[in-house]
Amino acid sequence: MCGICGAHDPEGRIDEGALQRMTDLMAYRGPDKDGFYIHGPVGLGYRRLSIIDLATGDQPIANEDETVWLVFNGELYNYRELRRGLQGLGHRFRTQADTEVLAHGYEAWGTDVLQRLNGMFAFALWDEGHRRLFLARDRLGVKPLYYRQDGARLTFASELKALRLDGTPRLDARAVVDYLSFLNCYGAKTMFRGIQRLLPGEYLLAEDGRTVVREYWDLPDGGARLSDERAAIERYLALLEDSVGLELMSDVPLGAQISGGMDSSAVVVAARKRMDAFDTFSAQFPEKEFDETPYARQVAELVGSRHHEVTVRPSVVPALMPKILFHLDEPRAGPGVIPQFLVNELASKHVRVVLTGHGGDELFAGYPTYYATKLREAVRRGKGDDLVRFAEGLGAGLRSEGAKRVLGLPLVSLISRDLRQYGRAAVFPRPAVDGLLRPAVAREARGYDPRTSLDAYLKRSRAKDRLGRIQYLDVKTYLPSLLDNEDRSCMAYSVESRVPILDHRMAEFAASLSPDLRVRGLTLKYLPRRALSGYLPREIVEHKKMGFPVPISAWFRDELTSWASGVLAEDRVAAAGVLDPEATREVLDAHLSGRADLGDQVWALVNLQLWLSQLGHA
Repeated sequence: MCGICGAHDPEGRIDEGALQRMTDLMAYRGPDKDGFYIHGPVGLGYRRLSIIDLATGDQPIANEDETVWLVFNGELYNYRELRRGLQGLGHRFRTQADTEVLAHGYEAWGTDVLQRLNGMFAFALWDEGHRRLFLARDRLGVKPLYYRQDGARLTFASELKALRLDGTPRLDARAVVDYLSFLNCYGAKTMFRGIQRLLPGEYLLAEDGRTVVREYWDLPDGGARLSDERAAIERYLALLEDSVGLELMSDVPLGAQISGGMDSSAVVVAARKRMDAFDTFSAQFPEKEFDETPYARQVAELVGSRHHEVTVRPSVVPALMPKILFHLDEPRAGPGVIPQFLVNELASKHVRVVLTGHGGDELFAGYPTYYATKLREAVRRGKGDDLVRFAEGLGAGLRSEGAKRVLGLPLVSLISRDLRQYGRAAVFPRPAVDGLLRPAVAREARGYDPRTSLDAYLKRSRAKDRLGRIQYLDVKTYLPSLLDNEDRSCMAYSVESRVPILDHRMAEFAASLSPDLRVRGLTLKYLPRRALSGYLPREIVEHKKMGFPVPISAWFRDELTSWASGVLAEDRVAAAGVLDPEATREVLDAHLSGRADLGDQVWALVNLQLWLSQLGHA
C-alpha cells in the first residue's frame, strides 16, 4: 500500500521539486520511504507503506534492462503464480515484491497483463521503448487514481490534493449538484474542473501527445443464470475461503474489522481457519438502537481474537471532521465515515493491515432499498392483490428492522420515483438543489441532473432483470464511493485495508446468480444467508446489518446544535459563495425546531460548507 504520483510531458519539462512536493503531501499513505524516477518526459513519485518484501520491495521498480519503470499502489494476490509463469518465460527477478511482476508481465503481455491480475491496484508504468505512459486501476475501484491534463502534459496521483499544488482549480457545479442530490459524485468528474478520476476497470495510455482511456473489465451480462442453490452455495463458500486465504499474505501484523454484520463476520471466520489468533476492531455507540457491538463481540469470541472497540460520541465530531475532509479531498460521504475513521485509528495502534467485509451488500443484494425494485415490478404488472400483500409484508419486515432509523426514509418514500428508479432516494430533490445554490452556481449547473448519469449506467447494464440493473448501478457508482472512503480512512492512519468479498471472481459469480438467489420473498442476500447458516452463529446470519448507522439527526438537535449552527452561520455561508445563506438556514432551522427530520440534509450542508472553508472559500 502506498501513494503514487507523477507527470508526463512530451517536451520533457519535469519539475523534480514539484514531484517531491506531491509525494510529501501524501506521506501518510507511505511513511516508510519515498522514491523517484525522472527521465526525459516522465517523472514517477512514490511513498511506501511496507507490507510485502520489507527488505527489497522499494519503488520505483524496473525490468531487467530498465526500459520499463513503474510505481504501484495495492496488492497483487496472485503474484507468486504469475512470477513462476514469467520465470518460465525467461524473466529474471531482483526482488520478492509483487510490484516487480507488473514490470515483467507488461513486457510479456502488454496491457493484457491486466486480465491476469487478481488484486487491488492503481499503478503508473513508463515504457521507454514506446515512450508510453500506462495508468490502470483495479476492476472494482478499491484503489484510487486521479489525473489532470493540460494540453499534452498529464499529471496523476493517488489523491486529489496532490494535483491541486499548481493552484486550486474551479469547482465543478455539476459535482456540487451530485453531492447535494445523492452524497456522491458521478462518472469521471471530481469536485474540480479539469481533474478526473480513472474509473474502476479502466486504463489510460499517453503517448505521442495523445491520451486515450479504455475499459478492460465490466460485470458480465448474466446471460446464463445460475439457479441451482446447492451448487451456488458450494461456489460461494469456495470463493470466500480462497479469496480470504489469498489476502492473508503479509509480512506485518494483520487484523480485521467486525461490524456485526454477516459479511465481515464471514471474512473473520474464514481467516481464523488459516491463522492463529489476531486482532479485531469495531465501533460502539452509546445509543443502544444503533449499537451492533454485541454481534461483533460474539464473532470475536467465536474466533478467539484480541478484540478492540472504540466508542463513537458526538463530542468527537467537531475536531474530527476537518481531518476527515482533508483526507477525503471531496465532500462525498455520509455520516458513517465518522465511525469508519475512528475504527481505523484504533486499528493503527495494533496492526498495519485490516480485512473488511465491504462489497457483500452490493454484489448479493443486501440493502433494504432493493425492496423498492419489487414494489416497482408489482406496480408495473398492475397486480393489485400482489401489491397489497407485498406492501403488508414489507411494512412488517421494515418495521422490525427499524428501516426509518437505518435508511433515514419513511416507508412512504418507497413509492418515490428516485427510489423505484435507482434503488436510492435523493437527499435533496433537484428543484430544491437549485434553491440551495447561489444564483451563479445554479446557472453554471443549469440543465444538469445527476439522474441522467444514473440512467446512463442503467442503460449500459447488460443484466436481464431489474434487480440486476440496480445492483450494477450500485457497483458502478455507490460502491466505488464507499471504497474511496475506506481507502482514505485507512491511509489517514497508514493502514492497508483489504476486501476479500470484492475479489473479481466473486463479483462475476454474483452477477451470474438468478434473482431468486439474491432476493427471495423478503429475504435479502438470500444466497449468503443460506451458505453461511452453518458457518456463523444463527444470530449473526439472521441479524440485518445496519452498516455504521449514525444518530446524526439526534446529535444535531442536541450536542452538535451549536457546532452545526456555527458552521452554517449566514456570514460564513455567504463568504463561501456556493450555498444560499437564507435557504441553508431554513433547512437547519426546520430540523432544529423539530418541524421536520432533516438530519441527512443538514449533514450534507455542513459537510459541503466545512469543505469549502478548508479550500479557503470562507
